[in-house]
Amino acid sequence: MPSARLRSLGHEALGGLVALALAVIALRHVIATARVSLLWYDGDSVLLPMVVRSMQAGEPFEWAMSPALFFFPELPVYLLCSVVTGTPQQALALNGVLVLVAVYALLRAAANELMPAAGRPARIAVSAIALGFLTLVVLTESSATATSLELASLLLTTTYYYGVALALLATAVLVLRAVRTGRASTTVLVVLGLVAACTTASNPLYVPWSGAPVVVTLALLVLARRVPWRLASWLSGVVVAGAVVGYLVRIPLRPFVSLDPSTYVHPEHALTTLGFFASLTDVRAGTAAGDAGLVLMLIGVLLSVGGTVWAWRVRTSRTVLVATLLPLVTVAAVSVGVIAAGSETPRYLEPVVVAPLLALVAVCELTRSAVRKTRVHRPLRGVRVTLAIGAAVVLAAGVAVTPSTVRTVRTAAYEPADCLDQWADGRDVVGVGQFWTVRPLATYAATNVDMLQVRDTFQVYPWLVDLGAYRDVAPTFVVVGSGDVWSTPVEDSLGAPVSVTHCSGFDIWDYAGTDGADVLRRDVVGSATAVLQERGFAAGS
Repeated sequence: MPSARLRSLGHEALGGLVALALAVIALRHVIATARVSLLWYDGDSVLLPMVVRSMQAGEPFEWAMSPALFFFPELPVYLLCSVVTGTPQQALALNGVLVLVAVYALLRAAANELMPAAGRPARIAVSAIALGFLTLVVLTESSATATSLELASLLLTTTYYYGVALALLATAVLVLRAVRTGRASTTVLVVLGLVAACTTASNPLYVPWSGAPVVVTLALLVLARRVPWRLASWLSGVVVAGAVVGYLVRIPLRPFVSLDPSTYVHPEHALTTLGFFASLTDVRAGTAAGDAGLVLMLIGVLLSVGGTVWAWRVRTSRTVLVATLLPLVTVAAVSVGVIAAGSETPRYLEPVVVAPLLALVAVCELTRSAVRKTRVHRPLRGVRVTLAIGAAVVLAAGVAVTPSTVRTVRTAAYEPADCLDQWADGRDVVGVGQFWTVRPLATYAATNVDMLQVRDTFQVYPWLVDLGAYRDVAPTFVVVGSGDVWSTPVEDSLGAPVSVTHCSGFDIWDYAGTDGADVLRRDVVGSATAVLQERGFAAGS
C-alpha cells in the first residue's frame, strides 16, 4: 500500500513538473517576443502592480475600475506574487506561470470526472496533453497588441480576464462531478454557488462565458433525456442564484465601477463587428505562425463538434457528453454574443481557446474507451512509450529555457522609467500624462515619482486608477508621449515650460514654479475632487 501511494504521488509530481515546464516554455516565448510589452508594460496589464504600489504608499483605496473589478481572484493572487518577488515584472511573470499551472490542475480534476475507469497515469497524461495544446497556441502568438485574435497568451496577463477563464473550467468540473455521481452534493452546490457569486461580483463576464452556457447545456440535455431534470435544475438554479448574488454584491461596490456593462452592448454595430473580426482573421493568417494558431483554434472547435456527435451516437456516459457539448455551446454563445453585441474587443472571445480543452479531454476518453473494445488495443501500448518520450522532451525543453527565462525576468527593467528617475534626481515630484504613456511610468518609476493620468484636456481620467492619489497633490510636470494627441497644444494650455527633457518615447515638460503648475493643480486636482464626490469617496478626504 505505501509503495502504491508513493507511485501515485510520483505520477502526480511528474504531471505537475510537465505542467510547470509547459508554463515556463509559454512564458519564455512571451518575454522573448514583442508580446512581452502586453505582459509587462501595457496600460491595462500594469493595473495590479499599480494597486500594490498605491497600497504600499498608504494611499486611500479609491479606485475607479472598469466593469471588471479584479478583486477575485486576480488581486489576491497578484498580492501573493508581489510578496515573494522583488519587481512588478517578476510578480507578473510568476502570476502568469501560476495561471497555466492552475489550468492544468483544473483539467486534471476534469479528467478525474471524465475518465474514472482509466488509470491515474492516463488521466495525468491527458491533462498534460490538453495544457500542451494550449501552450502550442501560445507559441503562435507574438504581437504587442491585445486587439488581435491572439487569445491564448492573454491568460498569462493579470487583467485580461484569466479569473473568469479559470472560473469557467472550475464550474465545468463541478458540473461534471455532479453529473458523474448522479447527485448534486451539498459541497458541490456550495462551491459552485461561491464560484458563481465571487466571480460575477468581480467580473460579470462570468455570466455569458460560463453561467449561461452551463444552463443552456443542461437544459438541452434534459430535453434530450440524457441528464435528469432534478439534477439539472439544482445545478442551473445554483449557478443562476450565485450570479444574482454576485450582481447584488456589486451594488455596494458601485463606487469602484467606472462603466455599466450595458454600455458595451451596441447591436446596431453587429455588421461592422463582423467585418472587424473578418479583418482580424486576415491579419492573423498573414504569417505561418498565425495560420498555425488559427488551425489550432479550429481544431479545438472541431473537437467540441466532433466529440459531441461521437458521444451522442455511441451513447457514451453523460459526463463525456456534457464535456463535449458544453464547450460547443460556450464557443457558439460567445461568438454569436460578441457579434450581436457589436463589440470590437477580441479578448471577449477567450473562451474559444479555453473551453475546447474540456472537449479535448473528453475526446481522449472516447478514444480510449473505443480502442479498448478493439483488437488493436495491445499494439497501442506503444502509446505509453510515445507519451513518455513526449514528457521527456517537454521536461528537457523546460529545463533548457528556465535559466534564460529566470535571468530575463530577474534583470528586466523599463528603460523609459529610468530616464524619468534620472530627471527627478531623487526629488519628490508629481506629474501627469495620458493613459498609454503614463501608466507604465507610474508603475516602474522610483517611489519618489508619482504619475497621474489625465485626459487630453488635463481633466482626471477615472479609468483603472486610484482617485485617492489625486488628493492634495501639486503636479509640476507633464509627460508628453510621442503618440499622444492633445485637444489643445500643451504650451497653449500651460504656457512655456521651464525645460523640456527628451526620453525614449516621451518628453518631460517641467512647469515647476510657473503659472502652468497652478493651472495643472486647478484642473487636475479640481476635476478629481468632483469625481471623488460623485462616486461617494469624498468622506475619505
